[in-house]
Amino acid sequence: MEGLTLQDPDLSVHALQYVARYDAMRLETYRLKENLVDRIRVSPLGPALALRFDDVGYFNRVYSADPAIFERLQAIEQFYSGSPFGCELVGPPANHLDGSGISRPGWTPAGRYAWMYGRDFSGGRLRSLPIPEATEFTIRSPQPSQQRLFLITYLRAFEAEPNRFPAALRNMAHLFDRPELDFFMAWHGGKPAGVGMMMRCGSKALLCAGAALPEFREMGCHAALLAARIRLASESGCEEIYSWAVLGGQSQTNMEKAGLCVVGTSTAWRLSPGRNA
Repeated sequence: MEGLTLQDPDLSVHALQYVARYDAMRLETYRLKENLVDRIRVSPLGPALALRFDDVGYFNRVYSADPAIFERLQAIEQFYSGSPFGCELVGPPANHLDGSGISRPGWTPAGRYAWMYGRDFSGGRLRSLPIPEATEFTIRSPQPSQQRLFLITYLRAFEAEPNRFPAALRNMAHLFDRPELDFFMAWHGGKPAGVGMMMRCGSKALLCAGAALPEFREMGCHAALLAARIRLASESGCEEIYSWAVLGGQSQTNMEKAGLCVVGTSTAWRLSPGRNA
């Protein structure tokens, strides 16, 4: 995309901040609506935002765009003291392995993320990946009667443990009340095939929670969900779009085909359970 400087640190930092905002919004919603004040904590931690949910390990994350976070590992360990999951530290966007000198016991590298960004500089509107006429997938927003099916499809697509479904369904049902969220469901021959979500923040949009059920992967489902969300973002007047993906993964590839670019990468670090003091 002409006019976009790849590896622009400001864009990658913005992407990290929107992802952190999305996760924090979900936890704050669950805490308020399900009275989980004793199970959920969302707190600034120096230059970072720390999230903790003692029931769902995925949410135990620290997001930081500042390398100074590597000087506060002990404070992170204290924040997650007693957690059965430890945590993941998503470090500052850069072109190298930030924090590669971490030698503190209990911390190990946990992969890398690509920060994605899209904008059409020629007309101020986002480009959209066209869905071929012969696509096997139909994308539409779930009706109120389909919301539970959407959530079940979400949990299956992200391969959540079945014993976690009841609590997750109670928590996630409240997300449909959030005005900044849009929901998308992919159908294949009358069967649910995948889900996607989008969070709007003024003229910005964040692509989030896109996944296909295992039996519909590598068939174009994720690409179709991307196209539908990008199209809605453009039609809604959004001028910029952000997302993230596992570096080098299929989601990154699909987003690049849809017109997004990698503007930075982050290394994630895992604090093992039981090693936090």
